[in-house]
Amino acid sequence: MSASPDFPEPSAAALEVSSALSREIHDAIARAGGWLDFARYMELALYSPGLGYYSAGSTKLGPAGDFTTAPELTDLLGRALARTLRAELAGSRSPLILELGAGSGALAAQILDALGDASVAYRILEPSADLRERQRRALARFGDRIAWLDRLPEEPFDGAVVANEVLDALPVSCFVKRGGRVLPRGVIANGRGFAWADGPENDELGASVAALEAALGTPLPEGFRSELVPRLPAWFASVAAPLARGCLLFVDYGLVRRELYHVQRSSGTLICHYRHRAHADPFLYPGLQDISAWVDFSACCDAARAAGLCVTGFTTQAQFLLATLVAEPPSAAVDAASLRALSALKTLVLPGEMGERFKVLALRKGDGGEPLPGRDFRSRL
Repeated sequence: MSASPDFPEPSAAALEVSSALSREIHDAIARAGGWLDFARYMELALYSPGLGYYSAGSTKLGPAGDFTTAPELTDLLGRALARTLRAELAGSRSPLILELGAGSGALAAQILDALGDASVAYRILEPSADLRERQRRALARFGDRIAWLDRLPEEPFDGAVVANEVLDALPVSCFVKRGGRVLPRGVIANGRGFAWADGPENDELGASVAALEAALGTPLPEGFRSELVPRLPAWFASVAAPLARGCLLFVDYGLVRRELYHVQRSSGTLICHYRHRAHADPFLYPGLQDISAWVDFSACCDAARAAGLCVTGFTTQAQFLLATLVAEPPSAAVDAASLRALSALKTLVLPGEMGERFKVLALRKGDGGEPLPGRDFRSRL
C-alpha cells in the first residue's frame, strides 16, 4: 500500500535506508523461490543489520518516534517492578538484573533509582546499536553498575530477567484456514514493494495449528487468519538457561489463548506503528516502522513450563500498578495535582488505554519469591 495522506513523508535519507532494505528483502524472496515466510520478512524488517527498524538509527520511542512505552510516560511501572524485584533479590549475595531490549533506558533508570541498592548489578541485552548508544547516555550516572551484553550470559546467575514490550516483537508466522487446510501466509514481490500470498502447506505449521485447535477444543473456522511464534519454546529455553535461581518478569500487550484466537479476531492481531499512527500494512516503508503482534500468554506459559520454569503470577497492568501504589507510603504516591502525572496514570491503568491490554507475567526458577501484586488471573491461562 502507498502511504496514506496523513502519514508523514520520510526524509530522503530514511527513504534511502528503506529502499536498501527493500532490495535486501527482494533478494531473500528470490533466493527462497519467489515466496518468503512472514516470520523471515518480519525478522529482516526489524533486525537486518544496519537497515532493520531496530538496527538503523531512526528515533523509535517518545513523541519524535513511532510509539510510546510506559516508562516514557512515568516511572510508575519501574517503581512497581522494583518493588517485586526487591523481594526477589533479597536472598542473593551478588544480585543481578538482566533486561532484554531496554528501549531508551528509562525503565532501567527507574528500577535502579527505586531499588536504591548499589550492590545490584544491571545488565542489558540490546540488539540495536542505535538504542544501545542512547541507553549509554541515559544511564551514564550509574557508572559500571550497568554493562551491555552481545549475547545471553554464559555463566549462571541469581537474580531476575525483565522485559517490557519484547515478546510482541518476536517474529511471527502467519496462517489462514482454507478448505480445511492450514496455509502459511507470506510475502511476494509486487513491483518494488511487497504483497501477501499464501504459501504451500507446511507440516510444522500445520502441527502447531492442530495443537492450538486441540487446546481450544474446537477447530478454527474457514478463512480464519492469525499468527503464532514458531520459535517461542526455543526462545524461552534460551532465556531461562542462564538463570540459576530467580524470576522473570514480562510486561506486554496480549491475551490468553481462547481470547486471542476468538472468532471476533479472525483477521489476526498484527499491528504496525509509524509516527504514532497504528495501521495494518507491514509492507509500508520497510525498516521505518515497527511491526508486532499481540502476545499469546497461554503459549508463553506452555513454553516457560517446558523450559523448567514455574508460572508464579499473571495479572493486568492496571491490577499490578494499583496494588503496588496502594502499598507505597503516601510520600511516594502519585501527585494528583500534577496533570501530567494524572494523565500518565490514566494511560497506564484505564481499561480503554493500557490497563487491560497490557499484562504482567511472572515466572520463576527455583524456590522462594512472593506473589505478584494484583488480582491473580492464572486460572485464565
